[in-house]
Amino acid sequence: MRRSSQAATGAEPAILTVAICTHNRSNAVARCLAGLGPPHPAVDVLVVDSGSDGDEAEAILRAAMAHGVEHMRLASVGLSAARNAALAAARGQWIAYIDDDATPAADWVVVLLASIADDPDLAATGGMILPQWQALLPAWWPQSLRAVLTIIDTVEPDAAACADIEPFAANIAFRRDVLTRFGGFPACLGRRGTLLLSNEETYILRRLRKAHLRVRFNPALVVHHEIARERLRPDWLVRRQYWSGVSEAVMLAALGERRMARAWRMAVHAAVLTPWLLWPRHSTSQIGLRCKAAFASGFVRGMLIEAQDGMVAV
Repeated sequence: MRRSSQAATGAEPAILTVAICTHNRSNAVARCLAGLGPPHPAVDVLVVDSGSDGDEAEAILRAAMAHGVEHMRLASVGLSAARNAALAAARGQWIAYIDDDATPAADWVVVLLASIADDPDLAATGGMILPQWQALLPAWWPQSLRAVLTIIDTVEPDAAACADIEPFAANIAFRRDVLTRFGGFPACLGRRGTLLLSNEETYILRRLRKAHLRVRFNPALVVHHEIARERLRPDWLVRRQYWSGVSEAVMLAALGERRMARAWRMAVHAAVLTPWLLWPRHSTSQIGLRCKAAFASGFVRGMLIEAQDGMVAV
């Protein structure tokens, strides 16, 4: 890891460490770093390369060096492991995570530092994730499933409207000692290679709320998230919903929550709706039913995984 000049000169510890975890997306990392703007005396930035291939790994290192930020390379692939490595290396009182394909708004650092300063009881915060479309969202896409693209863009800017909104990890920050105390992100959740596992931040946020710690959604904290063209296809959406089902079951098991009633419902749904999964992959017909079938099937698989060893094979 390459330390920042702040560490080298023995300056006061940073208030905030910003972590960008990536795998084989050097161009996205460069854009994200550029979006963070010039160095801030209260902020450290850390790029964590999670098992990128040779050329990409070199390009990610060059991007980090060009922006004068820290760099860490992990041999293995896995988003939760990368985020936990960043947590272990962080020096800030807070640690923020931005997806590598997200670009922070010009005032992102200032807004986040103000949120931290204004609310000493805050344990976690997150904000808006506005889409940057590579292609228009198709008309067939169910509105109820916009969030699977990691989008939060329809929030009213008042406290009542924001009270129940759960941030996504594309734009989220935690008090470092709190996240450390809760053990960081669970290894059984989060992207690993091509597996679309998720819910690792949801797991943490639910534990924080259960412990009556303060989590706040701040609509002024904005990043712009690139939505790749290849995600706007019916086969990707159905696959994503399948892994959402797996993730939900694995997360509930990790939280120790009772799942049997829901498991029976999902098993029935999977049995009844399975024929819809035989529909042509690229067809948009009956996409809602196909997504329900995929989620139910994934949930059942997640239950079976937890009944075995709790880990999803790559």
